[in-house]
Amino acid sequence: MCQECELDVDDLPALPPVRLPSPAEAQAAAERSAALADLRRYVADLDGTTEPRLTLIPRWAEACGLVRILKGAHVPLKKNAKLLSQPLELWARAFETLGEAGYGLAVEDDEMPVEFGMLCTDFLGGLQMTLYSAGGTPMPLELLYGLADQMPSLLVGLEIREDSRWRYALRATLEVLDRLGAIERTEADAEELVKISELTGRPEPDPTLVSLTPLALWALNRMLRAEGADAPIVGELAGAPLETVCAHIADASPEIAEAEVAAWVAHRSPADAAAEAADFLREAEGPAQRLFALLALGETGDAGFAVGRTVREEGGIAGAVTAAWLVERGETTAETLTADEMCLGMTDHLAAMDELGVLFDELDALDDPRSVVEAIAAADHPARPRLLDVIAQEHPNRKVAKLARKARFTLPLG
Repeated sequence: MCQECELDVDDLPALPPVRLPSPAEAQAAAERSAALADLRRYVADLDGTTEPRLTLIPRWAEACGLVRILKGAHVPLKKNAKLLSQPLELWARAFETLGEAGYGLAVEDDEMPVEFGMLCTDFLGGLQMTLYSAGGTPMPLELLYGLADQMPSLLVGLEIREDSRWRYALRATLEVLDRLGAIERTEADAEELVKISELTGRPEPDPTLVSLTPLALWALNRMLRAEGADAPIVGELAGAPLETVCAHIADASPEIAEAEVAAWVAHRSPADAAAEAADFLREAEGPAQRLFALLALGETGDAGFAVGRTVREEGGIAGAVTAAWLVERGETTAETLTADEMCLGMTDHLAAMDELGVLFDELDALDDPRSVVEAIAAADHPARPRLLDVIAQEHPNRKVAKLARKARFTLPLG
């Protein structure tokens, strides 16, 4: 692996489980890579007089160990010749050595020279991990541009402007990754574009969404595990404590989260799974953890409902959210909910949505957001002030925002 691009795994957050391609799928995807065809063609065309050029493919072929310099010319490296007929291993090596190949390499357009190597060494690892940590959810290109804000080494001496040097460099890197077959690009739909605009403050954001391909997930997962990172594959967390599973799937796609929870429940008896989920629900540190505990509890069937009734009887926030959950599951009627349970349960659910970044999506789906504000104000919940502040400051409906401000001012101090 490129020494300059080596992944720092010491401070990584809990990574989402990934679903890897089958060996046949990975082999076929590697064989389709246009960049692999470029590398093979370069080696095949060597005639013993080809001088190494300061362009990507010759540098990349050298970094992959396909060629070496002999008497000032590139010649095939015989001991690695078998790599040319092993597309999957060659693809992995190309993926791992991209930073080394690009180090110090300049790529230019008509207006702006860019140190492609600077981007590789300082940014490529961060870009890869951002896409990997997205848990299968495509990332807006507009948000990837913002990664450079977290990398002072890229910005020193650069004038940030609409089409700045680092923005072009990111696009150049994505082009290479695209040709390799490491990323795929799609376009946001109208609803997603609105969200991107809200997040970035740009009225007409770039609609491009970027995600890692299954082959890139396989290669990056292999690199992470080789470095000692806790990088699970779907199903591997089945024997772990529920708290560990929760941490790992916090950023996973809904499909991956559901698969992981199903595997966790299937690994133990329904009664044991329900008991552990209920304990986690009681001890949860926040709303998102309680929401996850209920997801797991729901996978345990009748055992979960039985334990859920006990949790409800114990009261508190855990009891309130379980009461609402039992109503949703048809295990009790809405008429049995007390006013306190209704207010606490709704507030905790909305606090979880806020933690997950979808609070206003949830509010928009409700028939009467004004009654929701009143319920939050009436709930004895630690998230009550924060939720009212967020709604007061950011809700697009002025009347709802005003109601939240008024309710916030009437809360007791402390």
